[in-house]
Amino acid sequence: MGAIDLAAEETSLNYVLNDATLQAKPRTLISVLGTMPANLAEILDTAVQACRTDGELPVVVLSELRLDLMAARSAPLEFLPTRRHLPSVPKVSYGRYVRRRWSLIMAKWDVSQEIALSLSIDEFLAAQIGADIAQQLTCEQSRHANVGRPEY
Repeated sequence: MGAIDLAAEETSLNYVLNDATLQAKPRTLISVLGTMPANLAEILDTAVQACRTDGELPVVVLSELRLDLMAARSAPLEFLPTRRHLPSVPKVSYGRYVRRRWSLIMAKWDVSQEIALSLSIDEFLAAQIGADIAQQLTCEQSRHANVGRPEY
């Protein structure tokens, strides 16, 4: 195995928002949480193109590992795992993780609007861990925000 050229590696990993024009665009989150339609590639292409036509930067969030979609998308893509991907994680811990991950995605991309092509984040969590636990976590998250602690 040869040595890694760090300078070449750094220049080849240009982050999507190095461009000031892209950075100034409002971000639209296109989420597909839960069951994915068979024609998802076409739906995503249409949604991404509509965002670009409106001068927005689309960001896609998928809850399934679909390498065919990940490789072919021209928009940044985030992954939010289902319980099937993390079967050994307790439901409450998984719910906290998903809430925190969702908050981080929203903050990272400074999302101004969302196009939910399937379930909302609350519906997704309820389907994954049960409505009672999802509601408990929502209340817990609200209490954290009210006392000035970081949300998760």
